[in-house]
Amino acid sequence: MSESSERPIIIGAGPGGLAVAWTLKEAGLNPLLIDREKIACSSWHGYYPSLRMNSWRRLSSLPGMRLASEFGPWPMRNDFLTYMKKYVEVLNPDIRYETEVHQVDREAGRWVVRTSGGDLPARNVVVATGLHRKPFVPDWPGLEGFEGEFLHARSYTLPDPYVGKDVLVVGCGPTGIDIAVAAANAGASRVRMSIRNMPVLFKLSPTTSLLCQAIKHGPLPHALVNRVSLLMHKMQWGDLSSYGLAAPKEGTMAGVARSGHSYGAIDRGLIPAVRDGTIEVVPGVTGFDQKDVLLEGGTSIKPDVVIASTGQRPDMERFLGHLDILAQPGGRPVVHGGQTAPHAPGLYFQGYRLPPGQLPDMAVDARAIARAIAGTRRFSLADVLRSR
Repeated sequence: MSESSERPIIIGAGPGGLAVAWTLKEAGLNPLLIDREKIACSSWHGYYPSLRMNSWRRLSSLPGMRLASEFGPWPMRNDFLTYMKKYVEVLNPDIRYETEVHQVDREAGRWVVRTSGGDLPARNVVVATGLHRKPFVPDWPGLEGFEGEFLHARSYTLPDPYVGKDVLVVGCGPTGIDIAVAAANAGASRVRMSIRNMPVLFKLSPTTSLLCQAIKHGPLPHALVNRVSLLMHKMQWGDLSSYGLAAPKEGTMAGVARSGHSYGAIDRGLIPAVRDGTIEVVPGVTGFDQKDVLLEGGTSIKPDVVIASTGQRPDMERFLGHLDILAQPGGRPVVHGGQTAPHAPGLYFQGYRLPPGQLPDMAVDARAIARAIAGTRRFSLADVLRSR
């Protein structure tokens, strides 16, 4: 039996994969990480510099190393990258960079990870490529002929290019809110946000982070979570219909089940900007016609720039689609953490839980995966908190 067949393989060297590598090393194992990029945490390097974490710092440390208090309660992108650079230095993981995974197959009771560098057998495989790998753009009629500037939010970095321009942001998720507020503050001549389904909006607070963790890792029934999230939205914001913001029609978990991706957002300035007229709300986009953006209800507008904050997808179908392990819509796995599907023993998933708040999930799920693979003792909540 070769050494490689006994080493757990982790696909993805982002925060989720590195967290699992840490816990497996703690358990005495020597995992091999595979990543298609040249550096660890490549997705975080590509995020816009003004990104601020939605999860509270005290809940967001990965196993083995705390996020420093100097980063404040809500660390910025560069704060987290500084933390991850140190995390990689201390962990010293075995990573094969610039290696593409083509397919994962089950053969003779083991997994075979087929990569651009050859086949790798393993008893246990952890998939940690992340929720946000492939930008998603709706199939809008006429988009290819749009005469204005169009980009997906994944390509956004700074608001400076939009000074003096008429900007339409499509989508009311955390990124869309950040971009719209930044463009307005930077001096865009006009900023509008297109909202098809009004999500539940929460205020940024430690309580929100704690509640999100209780929802995902506790016994709270989804029906109760839906009612509570709708009530919280109403209590925090009141009636916003006069500003074009209808009340959400479904709670957090109902929205996730319908869409297959995050439903709900942390408001970081949208509501005040809508109230004072800095940002205007318009209906959902239905299509494009040369210079026009067509909206629900038959109206149209002529923005200079359209930024589609319409989400991203995990993009695992290309190497896991044949295993009947991914849920639709959204393409997320049907199991998480220490769980495996009956027909796919030894195949684990890290970093795909919804609703959002992925960093706190990663510490919990990394411990669970290590227990499942290494058969180590159960980690209590106190153990997890001490590791931070």
